[in-house]
Amino acid sequence: MTKIIRNLILTLFVFALVFLVHGQKSVDVSQKIMPKSNIDTIVIIKQITDESIAKHYEQILEKTNNQLSLWWNPYGLFVAMLGVLFAGLAIIAAFVIFRQSKEYKDLINTSLEEHRIALINLISEKNDQLKNYEKSLDRSIIEYEKQLKTAGADQIDQISKFIQSLEEQKVFIDSQFKSYKHSGWQQSDISENYQLNQFTNFNAKITLNQLKQAFVIYIRLVTNDNRKFWIGFAGNTDSDPTKYKIEYTTHVFYGSTEVKINENILSLFKKRFPEINSPPVLLDCVRLRGDDMDKAEILFEYRIS
Repeated sequence: MTKIIRNLILTLFVFALVFLVHGQKSVDVSQKIMPKSNIDTIVIIKQITDESIAKHYEQILEKTNNQLSLWWNPYGLFVAMLGVLFAGLAIIAAFVIFRQSKEYKDLINTSLEEHRIALINLISEKNDQLKNYEKSLDRSIIEYEKQLKTAGADQIDQISKFIQSLEEQKVFIDSQFKSYKHSGWQQSDISENYQLNQFTNFNAKITLNQLKQAFVIYIRLVTNDNRKFWIGFAGNTDSDPTKYKIEYTTHVFYGSTEVKINENILSLFKKRFPEINSPPVLLDCVRLRGDDMDKAEILFEYRIS
C-alpha cells in the first residue's frame, strides 16, 4: 500500500515537471514571436484611444447639459415668454379681425339691401313715368290722326311724318331694351334665342360720341333648313350696300348722335335675300362693332319683339 502511494506521488511529480517545461517553452516562443517593444506600443495606443473616447464623451455630455440648461437660464425664459406673448397677441388679433370682418360683411349686406330697395323703387317710378309718357303719346297720335283726316294737301305729308316720329318714340320707351357698351372694330357677339314670326321687329338705338363716329350692328337669322344669314346696319360709313354670300350690310350717314332702327325682320329678310325661299325662324346672335379710329365707347340698345 505504501509502495502504491509512493508510485502515485512520483507520477504526479513527473507530470508537474513536464507541464512546467512546456509552459516555459511557450513563454519563450511568444517572446520570440512578439518582441517586448511591440507589446508596449499596443498598450500605449490602447491607452490613447481610451483617453480620446473618454474626452469626446465628456464633451458630448457637456454640450447636452448646456442645451438642457438653456430652458432654465434667463435668456431661455425670456425667449419662451416672448413666444407665449406673440401667440396670445396673434389669437387676439385673429379674433378682432374676425369680428370686424363679420361687422363689415353685415354692413355691406345692409347697404346692398338698401340699394336694392332703392333701385326697385326707382324702376317702379320710372316705369310709371314711361307708362304716363306712352299714354300721352297715344293721345297725341290720336289727335294728329284726326287732324290728318281734315288736313289740306300741303299738310298731309308733314302730319304723317310727325305721326311716324311719335310712333317711333312709343317703340323706344319700352324698358325691355338690352344695353351694351362697345368700342373698336373688334366684334362683340351676344347670344340670343328668339323665335320669329311675321310680326317680330328688331328695334335698336345707338348713341354715338360724335356725328361721324362709325358703327355696325348685325343680326344673324337661322332658316328652316338651318342656314345662317347676317343682316347688318352700318352707320356713318361712305359705301354702297354690300352683299357677300350670307351677309348683307347697308351703309347710311345718319347725321345724328342718336341712331334709331326699327325693322320687321321677315320683311327685311325678303328684301335682302329674295332668292332664299326658306324663311328665317330664329334670331340667334346680335353682333356689335365700333369705329376703328374713334375708340370712344358706343352705347348699343336693342330689343327683339
